[in-house]
Formats: sequence, structure tokens, C-alpha cells
Amino acid sequence: MTPNMFPLVLLIAAHAPHQSSALAEMVQSVRPGVRILLHSDGPRIDQPAVAMVVEPVGAEFGELSKRVRAAHPSVSLIVIAPRFDERAIEVAAEVEATAIIASPCEPAALLRVLKAHERKVDFPGRCAAVETSELLRLHAAASSNGILHIAGGSSSGAVHLEDGQPVHAHTRENRGAAAVRELLGWTDAKATWIAGRSASARTIVGRIEGLLERESGDRPGRQDVEDTPRDVLEKIERLAQTPDILAAYLLRNCEIVAGRNDSTLDDAVVGRALSRLSLVFHDIEDQQGDEAGSEIQATVGEHRLVVDRLGPSRLGFQIGVVVRQATPVCKSLRRLLRQIDRSFRKSLSAGTRSAGPGQASSAPRIDIHRVAS
Repeated sequence: MTPNMFPLVLLIAAHAPHQSSALAEMVQSVRPGVRILLHSDGPRIDQPAVAMVVEPVGAEFGELSKRVRAAHPSVSLIVIAPRFDERAIEVAAEVEATAIIASPCEPAALLRVLKAHERKVDFPGRCAAVETSELLRLHAAASSNGILHIAGGSSSGAVHLEDGQPVHAHTRENRGAAAVRELLGWTDAKATWIAGRSASARTIVGRIEGLLERESGDRPGRQDVEDTPRDVLEKIERLAQTPDILAAYLLRNCEIVAGRNDSTLDDAVVGRALSRLSLVFHDIEDQQGDEAGSEIQATVGEHRLVVDRLGPSRLGFQIGVVVRQATPVCKSLRRLLRQIDRSFRKSLSAGTRSAGPGQASSAPRIDIHRVAS
């Protein structure tokens, strides 16, 4: 049996008749054969499988979705919203919307949600008591696009994901990574997944792995900056002091964890730029695998920014540098970074063979500073 063996029954609800007609015509163009019903408050014999609700701007936003949900408790409800603000997300979560689409909607967006519904396996089972962090890991593994809404007590918040990675989060008190950390701490909370691309402003640069690991604390086998071989930190420190190299940083999962830069550069600006470049590298690496290479570069004016993988990719470490363009060090930069990479891998290998608990290090003090806690 295929999803298209029986015609899909779709309910369309809008405040204005011309909106309903336009949406019905668009649906028929991308999915011929769909049976379309128009919403009314009276009883109906046919029960739709999917409902699309066009919400207006203003005080009435959300009222139509609530009426449709009350009339059809089990329907897959898709909200077409004029904007993806916090109020829209709260309404979508309240009516347990399957997806949210930006208005005016595009045919491709309609086709995506209809295909997602047709692929859905129709079993009613649900899992409770799943940790919020595990929900985020699952959506990261699935490269999901959507919003994870969390409601706990009198508070609520949401994490916006694009291709499985967080780009924005909000609670009543916080935004960005701070909001994710707050949401991860809530207990007895209700989670609602709302599919769709929110196109929100980015407030999170790092990847979900970094956010979750930073909250998990020290645990066996966790490789953090404190565990990084000191000779590698020494090499990064010496690299930062090389003429025409303006900054050298250690990154993990797109977040700066240690490093230093020349006094002519703003530390926060350089950190954000390298983190974003690292994020681009991760995205391309996810698409191309090992063929993506190990480094990414960007040239801005007289500066060149380089991010290179450091050690095994599973650990998530990278090295980020800023150099002056057209200087002798540019020609030897790749060789220098490869030397640090080999030293890192060698130290990790030696550490797994011979390091024991409680061993003190006699290495000299490193002047490189910790950036993120």
C-alpha cells in the first residue's frame, strides 16, 4: 500500500475566502488529486487528515487554529503564520501544530509538509520521560528543521534548528546559548516539535555537541581543553607569537575555548569570525565527508582567516588563525598547522598508552588563556 493509494483529505481554514481559494489552488498544483474541504464551524461527515490554517496579523492571531483544533482533535495541523515570533511559536505549540510555514507561503514549502505527512508512519505511540538533551541529539542526528518548544511550569521557551543544529533559542530571560542551557535544566517539562524553517536571526554560533558537552561536566573519556596535551597548547602559543600571525585559537565544535591575539585585533570579533568560519566548514564536511578536506579560508581586506581540523574529527577540535595577507608566513602556514596536528595526534596516542591517574605535569606554564568556560 502506498501513501497515494487513497486521496489525501485536506482542510483549509482562513479568515478571507480569497485566501482559502488561493491556497487550495496552490495545493492542487503541487499535489493533484488532494481532496480539499473548506473550514466551517458546523459538523461534517468527512474527517480531514491534514488541516492548513492561514493566520492573520494582529490580535486575532491563533484563534482560528484553536477552533480548528477543537473541531478536529486528531488532525495534523499546519499553521501558516505571517511571522515566526515568540507568540506564533507559543500558539503553534498550544495547538500541537505539526509544522509552521511562513506566509505568504511558497509551493515548495507546501510540498515539503505534505510529503512529510505522507511519509509519516501512522502509529499513535508516544515516548515520555525523554531528556531534553536526548531530544536535541536525535534531531541533530536527523538533520531536522524546526522548533523544539519547551513548556515547564509557568515558563516556556524554544530552540530553533536548521539541519539539526541550533541557530536561535529564547526563554523569558535569555537568548542564544544561555537560553539553551536554561531549557536543558528544566524538569517535568513538555516538549513539542514543530517542523519548518523559521529563518530566525542567528544567536547561536556553536554546534549542539558543544552546548551539550559543556553542560555535562567532566566525565570519563571526555576530551576538553584541560586534557589537551600541553605541547599542543605550547605550539599554538608560539604560533600566536610568530610575526604576521595576528591570532591563534583552539576551537571545539565551533566554539573558541583557548587562544590569544594581537592587541590590534578585538578578541570578541576574532572569536566570532573564526567560530562562524568553523561552522561553515562543519556544514560542508557533513555534505562531502572526507572529500571536504581539512581546512577552510576566508580573505577580508589585508587579513586571511584559516580554520583547520586538529586531531581526529570525532573530537571536534580545530585550530583557527588570522594572518596578514601577502606575507612570507602565508606560504608556510599549512605546513605549520599540519605540524601541530601531527603533534596533537601523537600526544593523544602516547597519552592513551602511558598516562596514569594522579600524574603531575612538569611542563612550564602556558600563557595562552581560556576563552570559554
